[in-house]
Amino acid sequence: MLTTLLSTYSYLLFHSVIEVISIVISGGIFFIGWNSRKYMNSSFFLIIGISFLFISVIDLLHTLTYSGMGILLEFDANLPTQLWVAARYWQSISYLLALFAINKKINATYLMVGELIIITVLLITIFYGIFPTSYIVGIGLTPFKIISEYIIILILLASAIILYKFRSEFNRKIFHLISISLNITIISELAFTFYVSVFDFSNFIGHIFKIIAFFFIYKAIIEKGLEDPFGLLLRKLKLSDESLRRKADDLELSYSEFSQMFNASAPLRVISKDCEIIRVNKTYLNLFKLSIEEILGRKCYDPDLKHLGHQCNTDLCSMKQIEKGKDYFEYELITKIDDNTKIVTLVRSVPYRNIKGEFVGIIQNFTNLTKRSKLETAMKNSEEKYRNLVEDSLEGIWVINGDANTTFVNLSMADMFGYKIDEMMGKSLYKFMDEDGKDLAEINFERRKQGIKEDHEFEFIHKSGRKISTKIRTSPIYDETGKFSGAMAFVTDDTEQKIGREKIADMARFYTENPYPVLRLSKKYVLLANRASQTLFRIGEGSRIPEILVKSVEEAFSKDKNSEIEIKIKDRIYTLFFVPFIGKGYMNIYGMDITARKEVQDRLERFVSTVSHELRTPVSVLTLSMEFLENHSDKLTPEVNKKLREGISRNISLLKDLIEDILTLSRIDEGKVRMEWNEYKPFLIFNEILTLMEPVGNEKNITFNVDVSEDITLFGDNKKIDQIFRIFIDNAIKYSMNINKIEIKAIDHYKGKYNTDARNGILFQIKDNGIGISKDDISSIFERFFRSEKVTDIPGTGLGLSIAKELIELHSGEVYVESEYGNGTTFYIFLPRIEKNININQA
Repeated sequence: MLTTLLSTYSYLLFHSVIEVISIVISGGIFFIGWNSRKYMNSSFFLIIGISFLFISVIDLLHTLTYSGMGILLEFDANLPTQLWVAARYWQSISYLLALFAINKKINATYLMVGELIIITVLLITIFYGIFPTSYIVGIGLTPFKIISEYIIILILLASAIILYKFRSEFNRKIFHLISISLNITIISELAFTFYVSVFDFSNFIGHIFKIIAFFFIYKAIIEKGLEDPFGLLLRKLKLSDESLRRKADDLELSYSEFSQMFNASAPLRVISKDCEIIRVNKTYLNLFKLSIEEILGRKCYDPDLKHLGHQCNTDLCSMKQIEKGKDYFEYELITKIDDNTKIVTLVRSVPYRNIKGEFVGIIQNFTNLTKRSKLETAMKNSEEKYRNLVEDSLEGIWVINGDANTTFVNLSMADMFGYKIDEMMGKSLYKFMDEDGKDLAEINFERRKQGIKEDHEFEFIHKSGRKISTKIRTSPIYDETGKFSGAMAFVTDDTEQKIGREKIADMARFYTENPYPVLRLSKKYVLLANRASQTLFRIGEGSRIPEILVKSVEEAFSKDKNSEIEIKIKDRIYTLFFVPFIGKGYMNIYGMDITARKEVQDRLERFVSTVSHELRTPVSVLTLSMEFLENHSDKLTPEVNKKLREGISRNISLLKDLIEDILTLSRIDEGKVRMEWNEYKPFLIFNEILTLMEPVGNEKNITFNVDVSEDITLFGDNKKIDQIFRIFIDNAIKYSMNINKIEIKAIDHYKGKYNTDARNGILFQIKDNGIGISKDDISSIFERFFRSEKVTDIPGTGLGLSIAKELIELHSGEVYVESEYGNGTTFYIFLPRIEKNININQA
């Protein structure tokens, strides 16, 4: 009434009062919800409390920015309307989330921080014009505002429905108050869909219903929270505590022990002193095919329960026997369930006392003897048949006594281990296993003594010494007094099956262990992918098919035909085989890295091309020269004749050298180079080479400076070493100018940058002052058939340095080069000292 009067005086004052009251109520709800977090497993009031704190902040901003307040003059009526929409969305969603979290525990700090982040982002979008327009002055509400109100109403309706579903979680009065608040909030939101001016009647009605809704939520949470905090926040705890106290007054057992007893598998019944059946467990109901309504609260002597066959009102009445002072009383009970079913039970009754020791009734335990009785009868009637069944069983049966000695085995058991029955009788269980098995069997036997039945796998030793994998079902055996007397096992030979399972497991692991990519794809997704595939294509199982494979996969599926492609990924070349299985809806892809193979193919192609080119020139010269001599011999002068013959001889030598070099490299590639290991002196090899090459050097007026000790002795193939040094010296002469000097030097026990592993050995330096090697060419000089464009006028095959490098590596050596174009070249050959006991047949 007061708020209505205020609206007639000043709508702005009315609005402010309404909003301030709702803000104060929101703060109170936050106080209750925040302080409930320590005591509740439910997060309902925590989420509501924290949400209403931030809702109150938005409502406060809504109040301060409302048209006519004159605080933020740069904003029109759209701003408070946007804040209103944001607050109501928050309020409705918080109800919904709180109900979903009613049986969950949420971290209060995370929730507070999360909502703080949300309100910060929300306010930024509103004050910076990102939030959708909700009100246009002179026009009224925007479609966004109206649609939002209907969405909020739907969320509130969903919350009301879910609240009803969880009504048992709340105090009855609190449930009704929250329900009323939700429904009135829905009416309030509906009213806010009709106004045009922020001061018109539907806006007024909406605010009236808002304050009424907040009044009921105030009654539900704040007023009840202050009057009866247990009824609001700790209802379940309170109910459980009261129940526990009532039970404790009657029981000498603790409540947890009593509950545990009644959750046991044995059928149980509790009868009070006045013969009223006050409790039964589910097993009891199932045994006698009863419902809880049929039995609970009835007198045990009720005529309607006569069919149960109890001995009430007779001398065998359990209540009378226990009241006489007996610690327990037992009798056998036969209960007729229907015309075809009888249940035989052993009923054992014990006193039921309260914590004061006063007798208040009896607890009865029913042991079902029906099956045991039938089994005993059947065994008596067909003992011989049973023995035959056991002895003829395909499954091994093994019985041991309390000392783990064998007292019975059937024929299948003895055959499984390769023994006769008599050979196993009386033998210890542990005789049929290794030491590791014995340790495990001792542990298992202790478990049998504790009454534990279990199935497990075990490995025994056959009479022949081989291992037998078995599956065993074991049970303890007790004598008539209930004392442990041994164990019985049903044993199945699982050796072949285990080997089969291991093979299957190995096959299952095969694709995962494959170093190359293996995939299984549907038409859109990756079904299986081994590690190599996942790394190569950056996929996982369930990923979409890699883009690079999509086209090939579609073609393979459409053609239903195996196909193969080559792809290049990360400087590696792969061949992929596509094998579709249309009927099964998938395709397998098997990949292989063929980078090395492609490189070999490329080298072979280059080799063939280069050899063809290198052979073509001398062969062409020889052909032309021979034809000229044959056709024009009568016209040739002696001088021309001589030059032609010298050219033929030179090209024949070039062909011979080229063929020899190619054969040498071929033997190296095929690993067919045979090394003849022996001691040699580098000085003598250099001396012999220079003696043979001195005439060639003299033609160019080249002098040789040799600094190699005569005392140096190495172990290796001296012919290959001669070939190595000959190549380097021949190159030095060939590419040196006239009047030049070649230096040859040996450094024993060299340690430096040309000895990367710091091995004991000798560094040989062959230095010339010739034309040198350009920077562009120096990285390629050891490649086969490489010849610089700057030396095309100098004869050569382009194989010498590559052969020298291969032969040096056969001696575990290294070769390096330093050169400056126009200023000569120095080759460094490091040869380690090799032990004399090396295999002389090493290739």
